[in-house]
Amino acid sequence: MGSLNDEMADVRSDIDDVRTQLRADIPELFEFDVTVGNISYNANSNSVSVTVEPSARARDQLSEQFGGVDVRTDGQLELEFRLTESSTNEA
Repeated sequence: MGSLNDEMADVRSDIDDVRTQLRADIPELFEFDVTVGNISYNANSNSVSVTVEPSARARDQLSEQFGGVDVRTDGQLELEFRLTESSTNEA
């Protein structure tokens, strides 16, 4: 049986893996450049929140996509992902 410190280290490692995966995957959801900001884990709801902001280049990209209109990109977007446990049934 592992110690509490070992179990906490495993949890921290899992959360770090999720953060790394989100930093790689989130920008692919958008058709313009974004910057992934804060990533936080909420143990109460077993979820991860991610803030996303348009990058400096996003305004130009969006302007081109919409035919040259002026684009303002104030603010940020927050995404929340609920984590689920996968269960495997071994016979």
